[in-house]
Amino acid sequence: MTLDLAAVDPTVVCAALSPLLLDERRQRIDDAVAHRLGGLRVAIENLHDPHNGAAVLRSCEAFGVQRVDVVESIEPFVAVAAVTQGCEKWLDVVRHRRIDDYLRVLRDDGFALYAAVPGAAASVDQLDFGRPAALLFGNEHAGLTPEAVAGADAAIAIPMSGMTRSLNLSVAAAILTQRAAELRRRALGRSGDLDDAAVLRLRARFYAADVRGAAHVVQRTLAAKGASD
Repeated sequence: MTLDLAAVDPTVVCAALSPLLLDERRQRIDDAVAHRLGGLRVAIENLHDPHNGAAVLRSCEAFGVQRVDVVESIEPFVAVAAVTQGCEKWLDVVRHRRIDDYLRVLRDDGFALYAAVPGAAASVDQLDFGRPAALLFGNEHAGLTPEAVAGADAAIAIPMSGMTRSLNLSVAAAILTQRAAELRRRALGRSGDLDDAAVLRLRARFYAADVRGAAHVVQRTLAAKGASD
C-alpha cells in the first residue's frame, strides 16, 4: 500500500527527500514556496477553450498564485497538457458546480471577488489587495454569467490606449493576475502570504512532486526510524 504523504509530518518528508534534490533545484522550489500567495485566487467560469484553460494555469503558477477555482455550471474545465507542461502539479485546482456555491465558499473564506468585465470603469490598481481576493474570469464568448457579476464586490477591466478594445482571455488573465499578485505582495510588505506551517506543508508537497518514488523513499525512512527507536 502506497504511503499517503499528506498524512506524514512534513518535516519528515522534507528531511527524507531533500538529499535527493540537486542544490539548485531545491533552492528553486524553496524560493517558489516562499513567494506563494494563498490570499489571491484566480477563478474561471465555464471556460470553453482548453488551450486558454492551460494558459491560465501556467500564468497563475508563474506568478505564485496557489489556488485556481473553476466553476463548471455550463462547461467542464479542460486544460491541454501540452500547454500546461505539468504546471498543474504545483497548483490547487478546485472545481465547483454552481456559481452560487462558489460565491458562498469565497465569502466563508473571507475573500473579496473582483470580476473581469470588458468596459468596466475600475482597474485592478484601484482595488484593495491587503485583504484576500479572487479574480474571476468568464467564458471566452459569453463572458461571466449575470449571477457572477452581480455577486462580485467590483467589476474591473484592463485600460487600453490603442484601437484594439479586447484581449484574448488567457492574455487578460495573465495581465490582471500578474498585477494583482504584485499589489498583494506590496500591500503585505512581503514576498508570500503563507504562514510557517503552510510553507512547510507546501515545501514537503513540492519536494514529493519532484522526487520519483517519493512515497517509497519516505516509507523507508519511517521504517528505518522505527527500527532504531
